[in-house]
Amino acid sequence: MKFNIFDLLLPRETKFYTMLNKQAEILNQAAKEFRDQIANLRASQNDAVLKNLVSIKELEKAGDKVEKAVVDELDKTFITPLDREDINRISMQLGTALDHINDISQMLDIYSIRQTPAALTDFCDILVGITAENITLIAALENRKGISQIIRVMHEFEKRGDDTFHQGMARLFESESPVEIIKFKSVYEALEDTIDSVDFIGKVIRSIMIKLG
Repeated sequence: MKFNIFDLLLPRETKFYTMLNKQAEILNQAAKEFRDQIANLRASQNDAVLKNLVSIKELEKAGDKVEKAVVDELDKTFITPLDREDINRISMQLGTALDHINDISQMLDIYSIRQTPAALTDFCDILVGITAENITLIAALENRKGISQIIRVMHEFEKRGDDTFHQGMARLFESESPVEIIKFKSVYEALEDTIDSVDFIGKVIRSIMIKLG
């Protein structure tokens, strides 16, 4: 890591780390809530499923508030710990992943999906795992230690997501009706995109670390 004399001479606002950490935690909470939604669907606990839908929507709103706060603080802050464009990019990508989870949660309700194939459960576990690693990654931004290894682990989750998509689609074509195939193809694609969007946060941070040297 390059030594920069300005790091010693100029105070840098660390509140951005706090806000990004908060966004990462909300994202992981939403992933866990979505996993619970799938478990409740499997158990035919309709009231619990409705609570999951509401909780995920509330988490999405909470994430939006933090993302807006990041933008507001960037407008007001002279010295930031990272380039303001990079902070905004990370925050936006965290928001995008959270939006995806909320969209999929709502999609299951709109499609009246009551089945829970193995692939759906596998996707949930991958999503919870990669968002948990993402918390560790965002927390590591401040001291910039161990970032490469965390990004590698996140990418392994992303590859598992790709495999789960292909295996899940293969099983659908074996036994499901055309209508069910269309429904689950949309859900599986959305879940794969969500996992990719979290993995992309790692790529953004990797590019930042390369720029910092």
